[in-house]
Formats: sequence, structure tokens, C-alpha cells
Amino acid sequence: MTAQLTRRAVLGGAVATAAGAGLLLGAPAASAAPNYSTGTFPTLSPGMTGLSVRALRYLLTHRGHHCGIANTYDTATTSAVRAFQSRRGLPATGTCNDATFRVLIGDLPATHYGETNYFVGGLQTLLIKHGYHMDGTTYFGAKTRRNVWAFQVGHNVGRSDYVSMLAWSSLFGPVSSGPMYPMLQRDTGTAQWSNCGPVAAIVLLIHQGKTPSGWTWDVTTRRTAVENFRYVAMGLAHTAARDAIGTEYPDFVNGFGKYGMSLWHGGIEDTLTQARAGRPSIAGGDVYKMPYAKSVSGPVSHWVTVLGFDGTYYLVADSISATTADYVHRLTATQLRTYAATNPGHPPETAKQNSILLR
Repeated sequence: MTAQLTRRAVLGGAVATAAGAGLLLGAPAASAAPNYSTGTFPTLSPGMTGLSVRALRYLLTHRGHHCGIANTYDTATTSAVRAFQSRRGLPATGTCNDATFRVLIGDLPATHYGETNYFVGGLQTLLIKHGYHMDGTTYFGAKTRRNVWAFQVGHNVGRSDYVSMLAWSSLFGPVSSGPMYPMLQRDTGTAQWSNCGPVAAIVLLIHQGKTPSGWTWDVTTRRTAVENFRYVAMGLAHTAARDAIGTEYPDFVNGFGKYGMSLWHGGIEDTLTQARAGRPSIAGGDVYKMPYAKSVSGPVSHWVTVLGFDGTYYLVADSISATTADYVHRLTATQLRTYAATNPGHPPETAKQNSILLR
């Protein structure tokens, strides 16, 4: 850590599409509902279209029932489902219901990191449906794993390198949240230790279905997007003196304004309320109080993005996480209140200026 890290002034009292599987798809906007897991598979039937149907056709192909890969539940899909059902002793209706899905998925080894197969193709297709960018390689590599982790944590199914039945049913279920792309502020340019605000903003924009300028859908190349938001959208000077200082509420107003979004200034209780309604926000406080591993050794004023609520925990992306903890965190309301209660060098939480919220 450098001395600059403890000097970041990141809170203030001022008043002021993704391509994958051969498709060009915009990330869905977050819905106004918490992102719970879904324990029951939907029923897919002849005549339906969409990425869930495409994923089903991947799974059928993996099982040896080749029906081609497309987005329509056509006669070939119906025949393949009926043949699979007949072979497995299920009612041969040609409609893929919960019972059929469970047999189709359940007696195969779970889809694991490092595998290449048609099941992975189905997984990647469903991640695209939920707003994550995938390249359709059918390889469960680092990019797929990172997206799987984010989806799993966001839907309360447990972060893991394999895809469980609950994760599969949630993936086939309705879109209930925007995509979650946690990323670190380190290695984002000369202002890296002052970039918690721009990084938090990038994470929120992606979650809301906006594509930040310079964003490539790959966190390893995040620097361009972060610098664009800091120097172009926020309009901050690119000087050594300014790079050593963090971002304040008026800077966020300028930055999000470039994307047609307006903000309001509130407190941590507003953040918690908004998260339970499925709306993300940016919350400030002392990151040293966070319960997970982070790259600080003492009190530091900071911004994090609170992306949602899984029914029990609040979902937090923190750019100062340790590299071993670079994923979406699940925190209690008490933990977030503790984080926001103190904020070095800034007004106390009683001033209700610790959160930046979307109108």
C-alpha cells in the first residue's frame, strides 16, 4: 500500500452489449425484485423461443439427442425431448418440465471448472440470458468461472467451481438481477488507489444494463473503462495532485449524468432499503471494518457497490478486496451499518451522506 491510499477523500457533504454464442445481446436491466434462487425448473414447450430453449438444445445434444443449436423449440427439439423422455421412462410428452430437467441434468457429474462439453455451452448461454458476456467456446475457463461465481453468490446458491441443480434451476429461471462484475481498483492507472469511486460506478453501470465507455466485458482489461469514467465522464483533471484524491458526490453526479442517470444523496438505511427492492447503490464508509480480506492495514474512507439482496444477505462488490477475495461478498445489515458508521475525515452517518442512490 502507498501513502496515497490513506489520503483518499471518497465521501463528502457537497450537495451537488455483449456478444456471445453468436448473438448480440444487451445486458438486462436489474428487475425491481430481490434475486432469490429458483428451486423449480420452468416448463419449456413447443413453439417457445429464447435463450433457455437454446440452452435446452445444448443439454439434449450432450445427451446424444442431436437437434441442432437454435433459439426455437421446433419439431426437432420436440422429437429430441420425447426421445429422451421415452428412454428414461418419463411420460413422452415432448414438453420439458421440471421432472424432465432433473433427469436431464441430475445423473451427470456436475458441470465443473476446466471442462469442455455441450453442457458448458448450455451454461454459457444461460449466463448470457442473465446479462453476462460469454464467448460460446463451451470451455469452462476462468471467464466462465468468474461469471458463475457472481451468479451463484447473487442468487444464494453458494460460490463453487461446479454448477449444482439449484444453480441450474436458477439459471433457467427468470432474470431477477443485472449482471455482477466485481473488480479491483489496483492496476487501473496512476490514480489506482483513488479509483474506488470510478470502479464502483462501472460495476453499477454494468448491473443496470449500461455499457461503460471502454468496457470490454473482461475485468482484466478494466483500466480503460475506469480511466474513461474518471477523466471523461466525471471530468477530473489527470494530474498527480488530483490523482491522489478520491471522488465526491458531485463527481458521481457528473459521471452518471453522461449516461442519462440522476442521483440522490442518502444514508446506509437508504442503501439497505433500495437493495431489498432490487436497486443497487454505492455506499461509503471505513473499509477496514469490512469482515473479508482487503488490501488495507488501517482505517480508509471508501466506496463499495451494494448490488442487491438474496433474501438473507446484501451483495457487495468491493474494489479494495484482497486478490484472494475478488468476488461478490455477502454481508449482513449489521456489517454494512458498521462499515458506514465511521468514515475517516467525513461527516458521520447521522448526516446521511454515506450513500449515492439512483433516482
